[in-house]
Amino acid sequence: MSGQAKNCGLIVTTGVEGDSKVEEQLNRGLEENTLDLLDRTKDLPRLDSRTLITNSTRLLDKAKSFYPDLVVRQSGKNFHFGENLYGTIEELDLEEVIYVGGGSAALFGRKEFSNLIDFLLTHEESSISNNFYSTDFLGCTPAARLLGTTPPEKDNELGWLTREISLTPYELERSARTQLDIDTPLDLLPLKLSDQTGARLSDYVDKLEWGKTRIKEIMPQFTDQDSRLVIYGRLGASTFAELENNAACHINTYSEGRGSFSEPGKEGSIPLLGGHLLRTLGPKGLIERLTNQGTGLFLDTRVLFDYQGQWPSRPERFSSDLLEPDGIKTTYLRKLTEAARDSDKPVVLGGHSILSGTLYLLSKEAWNLSAPKSTNVRPRNYKF
Repeated sequence: MSGQAKNCGLIVTTGVEGDSKVEEQLNRGLEENTLDLLDRTKDLPRLDSRTLITNSTRLLDKAKSFYPDLVVRQSGKNFHFGENLYGTIEELDLEEVIYVGGGSAALFGRKEFSNLIDFLLTHEESSISNNFYSTDFLGCTPAARLLGTTPPEKDNELGWLTREISLTPYELERSARTQLDIDTPLDLLPLKLSDQTGARLSDYVDKLEWGKTRIKEIMPQFTDQDSRLVIYGRLGASTFAELENNAACHINTYSEGRGSFSEPGKEGSIPLLGGHLLRTLGPKGLIERLTNQGTGLFLDTRVLFDYQGQWPSRPERFSSDLLEPDGIKTTYLRKLTEAARDSDKPVVLGGHSILSGTLYLLSKEAWNLSAPKSTNVRPRNYKF
């Protein structure tokens, strides 16, 4: 095992996109989280360099002003994630690297980042990520080994790549802290409930309104043994296990679409169940069918888009998540959003994060939001 770090570097990449109201809401959240990441890693022992790669001029200007030691790279329209990451590793001759996406690690503190460095100090030829199968942040040693692979287009592939280059992959325990990733404006709202966000992001989300979303309406069901939540979409086994251990309510799950990407034109499993219900029953009928199975619904809408063959724009998707149908031109999504907004039972629409990190956070914070209706008592395991 190694005992001394040699040129350990942090690389943060933050991309912003679009100028609509909902896109700008997300952009600001990403920028504030990025500044928090840089605040929490400032003067961190054994961290030799920090690099920010972003296309946000606003973020670059602030970062340069706040952190004179920061290496900054402004990305352009033809940004390629892997080429920029690999180029920085090579240019700075990094032996150990910690990569963090600008929407991830919102609940990480200095201790957690220090622990990542400790891992790299004590493990040779290894990687550690928040999610091996779909990576948002990762530590890797030796970093130069990555340079022998084809640069990936997205960070999600990094975990897999480290195994391909014969590194031993490790994964952090699944939790809200490791799994929460800010992908949409909706992902910002549950952070209002947490006391673990950085100061800048916390100040920003505190000013956001819950709006038409039904998150606060559905949360008490986590602590009520007479409630039954229905969850449809890319729900993983680890998230379901978390709910089994920490939620008092019953859970109905319909998991499909895992392994697909949340964007058009990517190969992945076609969600036959949800897609078929949407096509045969219509948007309102789909909401009614699923909500009839329980007392509240979490619906990952992205898995329905490929089946429909019509992908809504980013502003449309984000507006739908916020249950704001006005301005949504894609007919089926507008009707689905209206049905979720008007349902007698609370419905939460969103992307993958609402069934991953956000769901971890909501199920935990529900016990603190109001007086629980039930006591969550789980039997202890006993092994002969």
